[in-house]
Amino acid sequence: MFRTSLPLRFAHCDPAGIAYYPRYFELCDAAIEDWTAAVLGVTRREMHFGQGLGLPTVTLSADFAIPSRLGDVLDFAVVVTRVGRSSVDLTVDIDCGAERRFSVRYTQVLTVLAEGKSHPWPPELHERLIKELA
Repeated sequence: MFRTSLPLRFAHCDPAGIAYYPRYFELCDAAIEDWTAAVLGVTRREMHFGQGLGLPTVTLSADFAIPSRLGDVLDFAVVVTRVGRSSVDLTVDIDCGAERRFSVRYTQVLTVLAEGKSHPWPPELHERLIKELA
């Protein structure tokens, strides 16, 4: 399991200081980008510009439990729940202290950017993903 913490900033909130739900997805994407570098061992920059590969989200589902407010520090736990030939299922649980704020389930697919087609995981990345399975 990969963990990171990110603050809820003014840019992530509506005028009342409550987290605006599309910004939650931006924060999750930031956590997954950090997970990509830490777990897969390749930055998104290298993946995109060096390898011509991307990891777009093809499905997601979210459960919102408790609103978050400006200044909260959110703890993100990224968990691999399934590894396919070219896909990976991730669950991202977001807590603040002992409270679950929301959870997101993703399916992302390794894609050749120039073609827009799926690409099998290279063996070294597949091995790293398998080691991370919950």
